[in-house]
Amino acid sequence: MAARKTKAQKAASLRAKERAAKRHKREPLTKIDQWAVAVVEAYEALVRAGWDKDQARWYIEETMKLPEWIIENPEHSPYEDEEEDD
Repeated sequence: MAARKTKAQKAASLRAKERAAKRHKREPLTKIDQWAVAVVEAYEALVRAGWDKDQARWYIEETMKLPEWIIENPEHSPYEDEEEDD
């Protein structure tokens, strides 16, 4: 038989449950959180559908790029605009 909990152990357990309940009350998800959740869900759905993990990761990386609202029109050119001085 399991030993009975003392009053102090019961109180400690109750306090731990209350702290855990407070931690689970979260703020609403931000746009980036929602995007990240969508990426993870899509990856897991592909794996469940029978895709190899590497293939699923490749597909997600190719199709779910960072949204434009994170990085608006990035300039990938390493060259600066050069004007001719005449």
